[in-house]
Amino acid sequence: MRPGDFRAAEPTPDSEASGGVPQGVQILAFLCGIVVAWLGFKSAYGDWTYIDKLSHLERMATTEGRFLQVKVRKDSVGSKDDWYPDVLYEYFIEGKSVWGWRLSYEEEPGTREFWEKRLSGYSAGATVPVYYDAAFPKDSILQKQHDSLVRIWMKMALGAGFLLAGLGLAGLSLSGWLRK
Repeated sequence: MRPGDFRAAEPTPDSEASGGVPQGVQILAFLCGIVVAWLGFKSAYGDWTYIDKLSHLERMATTEGRFLQVKVRKDSVGSKDDWYPDVLYEYFIEGKSVWGWRLSYEEEPGTREFWEKRLSGYSAGATVPVYYDAAFPKDSILQKQHDSLVRIWMKMALGAGFLLAGLGLAGLSLSGWLRK
């Protein structure tokens, strides 16, 4: 060998001379992919069931309830104009008392005047029709209204994207193991 020539190092059995990814990194990527896929699935499935519920409000059973509290409340962390309805009502399912708190499936805040006008026909002690899910009697509302479904569809698409990305990451790691 002449001066200035370089000798290629002989690969040892435990080195990654082929340029592959170390097994520990593959295991970590596989586990991360599974976790991301699971969280994406949970998010997308939850949004799908919520969309189904909002799309079929006519399936809800009806019973008579009684208001325990009717007022509006300010959001403690939002802007000064973020107000929400603060209602509490009681209804009975199969002789058992159930308390509900949701006016409708609307999630957006409004001004104090908006909610006071919406709640002006209600008062504590008054009777009110309560709509509830027969499969989950604690899930109840007083008004069959909801926000637009566009935001929920977009959130579901994002969850599905995480599901696919997690499956892709887990699949790439698994394919690396199968090639060896």
